[in-house]
Amino acid sequence: MPENTNAPVKPAETMNYEPHQSTQLHTIAIVIAALTVIAAGAGVLFWTGLVSAPGADAKEPKRIGIIQIPQVLEAGEGFRAKLAELGYDNVEYDDRVIVISPTLGDDARKAAQEFLDNGVNLIYTDFEAQAKVAQAVTEESGRTDVPIVFISRLHDPVTMGLVDSFQTSGNNLTGVATNILELVQRHMQYIKDINPNAKKLGVFGKGFQVPAVAEEYYNEVKKVAPQFGLQIVEYTTDVAPPEAKAAFDRIAATIKKGDIDAMMHIAGHYYETQEAGESELAIRLGIPMATNYEDIPRGGHFTLSNGTRESGEQAAVMADKIFRGTKPSDIPIEYAQKDILSLHLGRARAAGFTFPESMLYLATNKYEDDSAFPPIVDK
Repeated sequence: MPENTNAPVKPAETMNYEPHQSTQLHTIAIVIAALTVIAAGAGVLFWTGLVSAPGADAKEPKRIGIIQIPQVLEAGEGFRAKLAELGYDNVEYDDRVIVISPTLGDDARKAAQEFLDNGVNLIYTDFEAQAKVAQAVTEESGRTDVPIVFISRLHDPVTMGLVDSFQTSGNNLTGVATNILELVQRHMQYIKDINPNAKKLGVFGKGFQVPAVAEEYYNEVKKVAPQFGLQIVEYTTDVAPPEAKAAFDRIAATIKKGDIDAMMHIAGHYYETQEAGESELAIRLGIPMATNYEDIPRGGHFTLSNGTRESGEQAAVMADKIFRGTKPSDIPIEYAQKDILSLHLGRARAAGFTFPESMLYLATNKYEDDSAFPPIVDK
């Protein structure tokens, strides 16, 4: 019978083998000599620049282009702060803030092209839509040598086509992803915790949402809602995007108490501060409203999401690996490491309900009023 070459090797420490003392000393001498040669070789490699000492590359000048949306500027703050902590004190940042709107693609394309023209070493985006555009621009320009690090908040980066898989992107991208299914499920559960009798979930959908931004997340909401005994009541419009606010106000005025039992805000909409309008509606109807982390300053009662600053810090660690020589395709996509539950107690009181003790216990942020947030300019 042939030998089984797949059999596990027995650990050396369990083998019944006791070498003679002289053999042991000879072996030790060989090992020491080998280590000395290796150490000397490493020193030569270091001084010839073939091996970088820890932190050496951090001192080299860097130019980084950042494409951000106004709602999650703290993601950029976290990114910059973490790079500084890692020793990058000679970085020139080119920040571009673009609004989620019908011109988002054009705005992101312009920013990405200008980054390439200005010779950036890396592009960082705090939203997957900008990353998708930047990816296309680097490919079209033949500049896939410029790495892109992203945060994906409303899409699975694989199904969106950003990357081939979580293990390897297959291109010049890597980043931090959100587990959308888990977050949608937990939002639904919190709605039921607040109101176990909730049956109808109101959502402002077609005509209000920017499909490229909102579609995948909303599709997940529609799939998960029935699992929690919730029926989607969708409010739609056919008006042109510039009239989205007027259409929202018109529809909201027709919704009466009892028409819906809860609301879920879907990020990515033509009416820029729609979360504020939805929040006022939820308070008038006396129902809970779930929202996104970046939208809680302007509307909604609660949100569970990965912290954007923390995700920015996570992305910075990936940028550090790239600057030290690792290809983006060799850095696996990571899920965000920290989920944050935020509750707006003041708006909940205004809507006539209180959060259950379980949510109060788990919440990281509890807001009594809007004093912690910038003033709302409804537009």
